[in-house]
Amino acid sequence: MSDIFLSPVMDIKPEWIDQNGHLNMAYYGVLFDTGVDEGAKEVGLGWDYTSQGTHTTYSAEFRIRYVRELHLGDQVRVSFRILDVGPKAFHFCQELIHTEGWVAATGEGISLHIDQSGPRVAPYPDDIKAKLDAALESHSKLPVPEWVGAPMKLRK
Repeated sequence: MSDIFLSPVMDIKPEWIDQNGHLNMAYYGVLFDTGVDEGAKEVGLGWDYTSQGTHTTYSAEFRIRYVRELHLGDQVRVSFRILDVGPKAFHFCQELIHTEGWVAATGEGISLHIDQSGPRVAPYPDDIKAKLDAALESHSKLPVPEWVGAPMKLRK
């Protein structure tokens, strides 16, 4: 993974629009989660790995910042960037990017590697840890977005 991953284009579905005429907040999470699938595959944590029944990933934490409204007919892509890697988890950030180039939302999370026999948090196999470390090395060349790790507070 030499660059930050960018998902294929995704459409906003009619059933995702709320009574205010824009994308319901729940579906931002759906877009972030769906958009990361190919990026997860690149670091060895795709469906082919998790569907084996022995190990998977869980979200320990995920925070969404809603930056700009999305509407029916809009199309978006999701970025995926690794910020830190430990033996059993990684920290990442994402942007939900409209095809016109503006950011609709940002996401930041912690992904855990899970041994499903517990289930319990478990170390990554060496080959996956190496892929995560390589992605981290590549992604670390870019500045960390200012919103990563920002506390939640009221603006005055």
